[in-house]
Amino acid sequence: MRLRLSLIIARLAGFLSQKILRRSGETIPGKILLTLYPGALHSLSRNRTLLLVSGTNGKTSTTRALAQLVAQLGSTVSNNSGSNLDRGSATTLIKPSDFVVLEVDELYLPRLIAQTNPQVVLLLNLSRDQLHRMHEVKKVAERWKVAVDAAPETLFIGDIDDPFIAYALSGAKKSLKVSFGGRHHRDGAVCPSCGKYLHWSGANFACSCGLTNAHADLIREPGSAAYRNAELANIAGSALGAAEIEFDPKKLERVARKKLSGIDCSIRLVKNPASWSEALQSVQADKVLLILNAREVDGLDTSWLWDVSFESLRGKTIVICGERAVDIAYRLHVAGITNTLEKSMATALSHFSTRDKVEVLAAYTAYFQLVVA
Repeated sequence: MRLRLSLIIARLAGFLSQKILRRSGETIPGKILLTLYPGALHSLSRNRTLLLVSGTNGKTSTTRALAQLVAQLGSTVSNNSGSNLDRGSATTLIKPSDFVVLEVDELYLPRLIAQTNPQVVLLLNLSRDQLHRMHEVKKVAERWKVAVDAAPETLFIGDIDDPFIAYALSGAKKSLKVSFGGRHHRDGAVCPSCGKYLHWSGANFACSCGLTNAHADLIREPGSAAYRNAELANIAGSALGAAEIEFDPKKLERVARKKLSGIDCSIRLVKNPASWSEALQSVQADKVLLILNAREVDGLDTSWLWDVSFESLRGKTIVICGERAVDIAYRLHVAGITNTLEKSMATALSHFSTRDKVEVLAAYTAYFQLVVA
């Protein structure tokens, strides 16, 4: 009775949030539900098939792809808008369905595994992100490993070319370890299992303690991050019996096309060293706008800029703006890459004409302000 009453109040709160406050209503129902009934995640996940997706980069797009795959098997709900904390998961679980596909924040994943006993957990990658909150990558990997070891009935699927994923899965009772032929990891100098230096041979790693990406259960062709995430989604869906879908990797990238001040812009989300490096490799236009903020969800610490190579921008027209534009402008200046610093988006766009095609790399808050607002 208490759960039913809590659900009624939570649904009403969501309805009022949408109708009166004109908000999405994606987090308020879950927040209220968990306040009134703290065990709601456990109760609402019973007798349903749950799949969780987590990682530093690619969670939202991969969750959407996996939800599309699972929808072939029955009614499916998902928090595919990116609300990935407990309250977002609770809001999604309020909706009735046979299957639930949840994007989960890296720090919240262990708790959600313990509370919901999911059938499948997909682990994408781990790298530095929001250092003020996440701390060192190894800390997150250690939490994941404890959660994996404590869930013997859950199938864990992960990309073990990432040493931290390989470590997290090393004690799993049920797992599918996937390799894409190896990939260098910027944070992978030291073995997360024993603390010794990893031995890297090209793009593959091995440690004397036994941690390696050489013993994968499944091997796929190498490719971009979006391609790898599409493959992992298909592997997770296939584990439940869903037919594979051929996804266009470009549609899994967080890229939006929009005219800004009449200028044709391709706007891509970038938020940490891994996503910046991936995005910079894909820049083809000669006109580039970089936007750097450092609010809570962006990460307050911008020191990671010095771990990113911006050489691919050399010779292009580079304009920079954002709350921490000076940081990235100085980083490019030290690299000898000419750039123009502006105080506002309006003045930054004034450097381009309506005939130009501009690629915009935008921090999290800037991306959503440009694309969603």
